[in-house]
Amino acid sequence: MSQGSKGPSKLMLAIWLIVMVFIAFKFFGGSSDETSVGNTTDSATLERIQPVGEVRVESAVASASGSGAERSGAELYARCQGCHGTGAMGAPKFGSLADWAPRIERGIDDVLQVAIAGKGAMPPKGGCSDCSDNELKSVIQYMMDSTK
Repeated sequence: MSQGSKGPSKLMLAIWLIVMVFIAFKFFGGSSDETSVGNTTDSATLERIQPVGEVRVESAVASASGSGAERSGAELYARCQGCHGTGAMGAPKFGSLADWAPRIERGIDDVLQVAIAGKGAMPPKGGCSDCSDNELKSVIQYMMDSTK
């Protein structure tokens, strides 16, 4: 019986020794190759995911800083015509004397204050947050002049 038990223990020792040599070779011998492949893969990945462009919004920056030229009422009306072109939600229609007459009687300064604060469905400044008070006044004057 003692002879049968020596056979498997020698076999187990030999398998254990082979496994340990294999692990040692992988751990100590193969680490430099993996590092170079890993660095190549990382740099290739970084190269592929580089941004292809940039977005710059200069008009908003220029208007906020005050360095941009003041826009005319005709230019700004494009922002207003969605409601004022159709009379949507009670907005006075562009070119309609009946809609604008009461506002013309009150004067442009009063209408400007209402436009700055907002009224009804119209948000403050008519939604033109980058418009100056002078620009709002010019677009109001443009709409008032359209009734003539």
